[in-house]
Amino acid sequence: MGLKEKFLRNGGRHSQEGKTDSFADKNEKSFDDELVNEEVTSRAQQRKNLKTELADEKKRKLSVRLNWMIVCLIVAIICVYLFMVYVNF
Repeated sequence: MGLKEKFLRNGGRHSQEGKTDSFADKNEKSFDDELVNEEVTSRAQQRKNLKTELADEKKRKLSVRLNWMIVCLIVAIICVYLFMVYVNF
């Protein structure tokens, strides 16, 4: 079986299945599914989700602080280098 047959063996079948769901029906179904999923979560699962969200927020804040510290250290190194060049250390 060649590559052409592998890729084209299911060609045209999707149009023969007869599914005519509209875009609005698909969105409505997914919205209903989301509501069901939100109602099903237990308190333990909600607490776990809250902890992971808080941990992610702390990691994000820590990464921002770390980035600022790296920038400050680079500026300090450049200042010390310039001082050493002009004073002939």
